[in-house]
Amino acid sequence: MILKKLDINNFRNFNSISIELDNKNVVFGMNDVGKTNFLYALRFLLDKDIRKNGFMPTDYHRHNTKEKIQITLTVDLSDFYESEDTKKFVSETRDGGVRTSDRGDIFYIRVEGEYNEEEVFGEPIMKWGDNLEDLKDMPFRGTSYSIDNIFKLVYINPLVDLQKVFEKNRRYIFDENSSDKEDKKLIDKINNLTKEVNDQIGNMSIINNFQKDITDEYKKLNNEELSIEIKSEMAINGFFSDLMPYIKRENDDNYYPTSGDGRRKILSYSLFNYINKKKYDNKIVIYLLEEPENNLHRSMQISLSKQLFDDDTYKYLFVSTHSSQILYEMDKAMLIRIHSKEKIECNSYLYKIEPNYKTDKKKLNREFSNALFYENVLLIEGPSERILFEKILDEVNPDYEQQGGYILQVSGTYFKTYIRALKGLDIKVIVKTDNDLRGKKGNIQEYELLGINRCCDLINMDKIENIIMPFNSETKREEKLTQLKSKKKELYKEYESLINQFKQNNIYLSEIDLENDLFSIIGPKMSKYLQKEEHKVVSYLQDRKLFNMVELIEHLTFEDCEAVYEDEKFKCLREMVRFDG
Repeated sequence: MILKKLDINNFRNFNSISIELDNKNVVFGMNDVGKTNFLYALRFLLDKDIRKNGFMPTDYHRHNTKEKIQITLTVDLSDFYESEDTKKFVSETRDGGVRTSDRGDIFYIRVEGEYNEEEVFGEPIMKWGDNLEDLKDMPFRGTSYSIDNIFKLVYINPLVDLQKVFEKNRRYIFDENSSDKEDKKLIDKINNLTKEVNDQIGNMSIINNFQKDITDEYKKLNNEELSIEIKSEMAINGFFSDLMPYIKRENDDNYYPTSGDGRRKILSYSLFNYINKKKYDNKIVIYLLEEPENNLHRSMQISLSKQLFDDDTYKYLFVSTHSSQILYEMDKAMLIRIHSKEKIECNSYLYKIEPNYKTDKKKLNREFSNALFYENVLLIEGPSERILFEKILDEVNPDYEQQGGYILQVSGTYFKTYIRALKGLDIKVIVKTDNDLRGKKGNIQEYELLGINRCCDLINMDKIENIIMPFNSETKREEKLTQLKSKKKELYKEYESLINQFKQNNIYLSEIDLENDLFSIIGPKMSKYLQKEEHKVVSYLQDRKLFNMVELIEHLTFEDCEAVYEDEKFKCLREMVRFDG
């Protein structure tokens, strides 16, 4: 079974959205844009405990109670022969004419809420079927619909309480009726011991004196024939009621309380997983996790990420988060971005790491997931560009990150991977890259237009053919570098119309490279700061790129940074902090 799409109409801050889903979904966005409401739409659809409360006037978009609330989930059942969950679903929907063989494998589940002015209430009505235009009323009994026999929706809020979870499920976890004969003998023995403990407690003078005094005080206020006695809760409610989980470390005989918010939260998740596996093994369990990173250290978040995205426990998952660490192990997950406070918009993109990038999964996710929480993302190639751009922006526009701008360092290999995903989520992407030429192995004269072709690839254009340089085995390195630099300038001028097309797509190609771009604007000052002759400044920066760039930026003034920021060669920086609308 595959979750395919969620349509929400006239519900809370969603007027009308249609969002693609998958079985693992990450919901993200800035604060107060509707992530919780998105999850609530699913809860109204699949959680009878939420549904039974009905729709309040505030559940209707802008209190528009004249229109129905409609929340529709589309599922794909085409994997019938491979999926036990699909077989389970089909068996529950076989009767009642809701599935017809001529309508394929797509099925719809909908909750509607038509507002009743007299009752001041919108009653949820459940429908389903394989014909969206003719959905059938879903059978129900009391507050339960047929869909509740299929799905169990497990919502875990950010402030999940271990003690409450344990106490709520204690009777189920320790069901005495399921005890074997040996267990029952032990239970009887423990009950006798607890009775003996209470008898011994009753013999204590401090207890006896208190019982007598408190009974006398009670009778002064209410003269009844009774006495007050002190008893252990364990003897009255059974010893199971007194059990709580503790931590016991290896090679340590001491027991430690499950203190620490992070440890308690991880144990709460473990407890949910244990209970759901035992209690709902006959149902399809869908997890809704809201901001699970709360109270978890970075290392714990990464550990949880591995379980969320690699463990089959969370086969069907919706997780809302502000943390890049929660996305650390992400692969084949639908990213759902909710944005724009004035007019709520949603975009989704199926993020799937290509097989040839699997070894770099952590690196890809670490860099990419940070960028997800911004509006404008500038993609650059290396660390020297990053520290330079951060210095310039810290001087000219120090609030650029708070305003939604982000610099993301990637290798040229990953440009397209990131662009495709970020644009799919309606995040503005800007690219700054060098006009590289790369020699072909085994041919001293043939060179690939690496930089230009990289940009062509980003806008799905055909690559330009390789060029031939007049080199031979006698050509010295310095002469090669000079001729290659001159050739880059020629190519930049020759392909001017193409480079302008790149710019229209927010792709900015250097005439030569970053260092030469920078030198063309503040060259004399760079020579002074680095104490190098002007003709040696660029080669000095390129010799130890990061180390020498750090040396340079320590000297850059506000005026230097402003000059670079305003120059056309670094328009990418202005574009990153420009927000359309």
